[in-house]
Amino acid sequence: MEPVWSRSDLGRYLESIVNEDDIEEQLIQESRWKISYRESQLERRGLLRMHREAMSLEEKKLDWADLGLTDQAKETLDKSGVEETELHRFFAHPGVLVESPGLFHYYRTLAGVSENRLRDMKTVRPAVRNLTGSTKSPEVDDPTRRLCRYFNSLISTWASGITDGEPKQRALTSALLTEGAAIEGSSRNAGGKKAVVNVASVIVADLHEHDRLDAFVVKQTSSDDFDRVSAAELGESYPLSDLSGAYDVDAIYAKNGGKVSFSEPDMIVESPSGVTGYGEIKDRKDISNQWEGWLPLIRSKLVDFKSRNSSAKRMVLQPVFTERMIDGERGSDAEDVGVRGFIDEDLLDVPFNISKILADEDSREFFGDYIRSLLGYSVEVLTVPST
Repeated sequence: MEPVWSRSDLGRYLESIVNEDDIEEQLIQESRWKISYRESQLERRGLLRMHREAMSLEEKKLDWADLGLTDQAKETLDKSGVEETELHRFFAHPGVLVESPGLFHYYRTLAGVSENRLRDMKTVRPAVRNLTGSTKSPEVDDPTRRLCRYFNSLISTWASGITDGEPKQRALTSALLTEGAAIEGSSRNAGGKKAVVNVASVIVADLHEHDRLDAFVVKQTSSDDFDRVSAAELGESYPLSDLSGAYDVDAIYAKNGGKVSFSEPDMIVESPSGVTGYGEIKDRKDISNQWEGWLPLIRSKLVDFKSRNSSAKRMVLQPVFTERMIDGERGSDAEDVGVRGFIDEDLLDVPFNISKILADEDSREFFGDYIRSLLGYSVEVLTVPST
C-alpha cells in the first residue's frame, strides 16, 4: 500500500481534524457521562444498602480479643455513643461475617482496601474466596480471623480520630472514599473502552455497508461474556445501535480473512497476508499537560509500533486535536514535535479524530476506506475530508 499522502493533501487533512473549538462541549458531555456512570456504579455496588444493613445489625455481646481492634478506637467510639454490643456495626467479627458474608464488602470499604489487594495476600486469600465466591458455607477459621484482624487494624486508625461524635457518618464517609476511588478507576477504564467501541462501531458499519463484514465479537456489559455476532445477525437480532452502546469489542472479522483486533496495541489491523496497521486509541479530551504527558506517550507508542513491524501503518485515534498538537511548539530548550513532525519523522502515517469520524460523513468515509485498504481490499481513491 503506497503512502496515503502521495494521493492526498496532508496540510488540508490536518486542518480538517482540528476541533479545539468543540472542547468545552465535549468536556461537558464527558462530565455528564461520568456523573451518570458513578451513580450507576454506586447503586450497583450496593454500598448505601450495606451501610444501612450494618447499622441495623442486632446488638450482640462478642469477644473482640486478638481481632485487631485497638483500645483507643473502642474508647473513642464509646465516647461517641457506640456501645460494646454495637461494635460489629463498625468492625469485622468472624462470627458476624460467617452469618452474613455479604458484609465482607462493607468491612472492606471501611478498611479502605481493594478486593484485588486482598486476593494478593496469601494469609487471607482463602477467607476472601470463601466469603465471596465459594459454594460451601464459610467457617470461623484462622484465615477469617486474620482477615478480620487486618480490617480492624485499619478501621481503628480512623475510628480513633473521630472528634465530631458522628461515627455512623464517619463510617459511611470512609466507605464512600474507598468505593469512590475504585469507581473513578473503573470510569477511566470504561472511558477508554468507550473510545474503542466508538471506533469499532464505525468500522463495523462501514464493512457492513460495503458487504465486507463477516462477524464481530462484542461484550454488551461488563458482566457479560464476549459474544460473536455474524453479519447476517446485524440489523436483525442485533441492531447496530446496540453496538455503539456496548461495553467492549474484541475483534472484527472481514469476509476476506482480514481482521481488526482491539487489545495491545489498542488496534491491530491484519490483511490475509499479515499485520498491516497499528493504532493507538486515546479517550482524553482534556488538553492540559499536552507536552509533558500526551507527547511522550504518543511518541513511545509510535516507536514501539515501528519496532514491531516497520512496514505496518501507524495511526493515532483520539477525540480532540488542537493546532498545537498538529504543529508542535518550540520551548526554551527544545522543540516539542507535534503530529506533523511525527509524520515527517516517518513515525506516524495517519491521525484520525474520533469525534469527526462519528459526526462527519466525509471523515467517516475516509476512515472506512483507509481501514478497508489495510484489510486487503482495493480502494481506488482516498478522498480527504474538507476543512
